[in-house]
Amino acid sequence: MVKLIVVIIGFVFAFLGYKKAWYPSWAFLFNILVSLYIGIMTAPQIVDKIPVIRQYIGDYSYSAGILVLTAIVFAIVQFLSVRFLITGYRASFPKIVNIAGAAFLGFMAGLTIGGFLFFLIYITPLPKYQVVGKFLAADDPNSPQGSSFVRSRCNFIHGVSLHAQTIGVEKQINKILTGWKGTGTQPGKKPAETIK
Repeated sequence: MVKLIVVIIGFVFAFLGYKKAWYPSWAFLFNILVSLYIGIMTAPQIVDKIPVIRQYIGDYSYSAGILVLTAIVFAIVQFLSVRFLITGYRASFPKIVNIAGAAFLGFMAGLTIGGFLFFLIYITPLPKYQVVGKFLAADDPNSPQGSSFVRSRCNFIHGVSLHAQTIGVEKQINKILTGWKGTGTQPGKKPAETIK
């Protein structure tokens, strides 16, 4: 079910990409990938360093932190690219590239966004509820929903940024999948003090 929804989201974005040219669609996809990478690689460290986040949000801390940071970074880079690249520089491509290429890039953007959103849902307590759990039921119980989308996109950006190994991405994804639960802190309550 999740894969079907992600593909439908992909087709919606493919249609939106089809209405634009190749260059704006490429910039949009690239901005999504960079934002997602920064959010995944940075937000959990911020949450871990600032305990007050877990104090108020609890087990939703990683998911909310990643979503907020990704959205902020995306808003900034999208604004800058539209302001200084897309409106200031017109790239001319053959019509088939503008149509088919833009639709394909839009489809990839949709897959990335859909997979990312399901990944964020997966790392919250929501899947323990029966309705959400059935909806998110995976074909492969060892593969968390959306994690393959997120992992592959982060590995791509990690590789493009000329890092020699992808171990940093794998380590971070595993940290998120296993460490999103707080250490007994409930939303609205202070962390329990350790007994000496």
